[in-house]
Amino acid sequence: MNPKNARARRLYSDILTCFSRKQHRDSFQVFLDLLLDGSGRPLPTRATVKSPSAISRFLNHTIWDLRTLCRFMRQAALQLFNDTWKHAPHQRPRVEFLVDLTSLEKAGKFPGLSDWMHVLNAVNGVHLVVLYICCGDLKLPWAFQIWRGKGTSSPAALALKLLRTVPPVMLQGKRRPRLHADGGFESAEFIEAVLEREIDIVIGVRRNRTLANGTPIHELMTRGYKAQLQGLKPTMYVSWAWLYRNKEPEQRFVMSNINLGGKPARVGKRRWRIEGFFKTIKGRFGLERFAQHSKTGVMRWWCLSGLAYLLCHLADQDVPPRPPGTWPDWGALARTVRFSFIPEVRRRALQLELAELDAFQDALSAPAP
Repeated sequence: MNPKNARARRLYSDILTCFSRKQHRDSFQVFLDLLLDGSGRPLPTRATVKSPSAISRFLNHTIWDLRTLCRFMRQAALQLFNDTWKHAPHQRPRVEFLVDLTSLEKAGKFPGLSDWMHVLNAVNGVHLVVLYICCGDLKLPWAFQIWRGKGTSSPAALALKLLRTVPPVMLQGKRRPRLHADGGFESAEFIEAVLEREIDIVIGVRRNRTLANGTPIHELMTRGYKAQLQGLKPTMYVSWAWLYRNKEPEQRFVMSNINLGGKPARVGKRRWRIEGFFKTIKGRFGLERFAQHSKTGVMRWWCLSGLAYLLCHLADQDVPPRPPGTWPDWGALARTVRFSFIPEVRRRALQLELAELDAFQDALSAPAP
């Protein structure tokens, strides 16, 4: 791997300016070291260089500007996007927006998060609507919104808010951008608002949804059927694919404003990349392992988890391209970023462990009284 990691190093240097005091920078580096462990368990109790209470104060009470940190992350992601387009002026890859809802399951009482904690699909916890942007090899988490329960803004309405944060440059180019979503976002308001922004849409649809004439879509016999769905103004093309994950094949329906022809499965499964992102940021960078009881602490935890992911993704862009269809080695990337940017934290942690080991060995070898 390239030890310089120019893009990641530039972002890391910018992030350090968010912390005006040395003790705040130290706490940030120790917590980032926990995130880049790659095990998905960045718990403050595992810190040795700083006490768990110091890490907790850094997340919940210390005064530092989270907005500035997020702005630096957005700028780094946008610069990476611009560099990608600059190096492919004649064959720019299509920009694809992926929206989905992910649940961070939590047990126990969190009184400070009472309006964030809800039950959805039998999962009790916090539920985030996430916008994920893909363009060629780029996979950029862009923004998220918190679903605050029934009677508040729906996930589809929150997804529209996220789309409004997309910079105009991402909507340009000869190939129209495309949005992928599952059946939880199939409301007429959402689909029509996306199409008004000149973004093509490929979205899952319930099998019992009906056409304007009352025919359920599961009775259709032809893939790519051009139809007017009930309650929806634009004409859509309805198709389906068969999934063979269980013993019995499962028929999944998808609709789009473009004719997918005979490739609905290949186009529709592109939405699954956001599921891969959720698996990575939860399993490697501890997004759902927060145990903070204040909204400030939880929000900072999420954003720093996203920072760890983005640093690794930027480092991945500075290495030779992988064969098509292969996934990054997130463990190796996390280790590279960890050893490149915060070696002093690792060195101090190892020195403390060696001192503890020496003290233990001395106690064993001491003569009995």
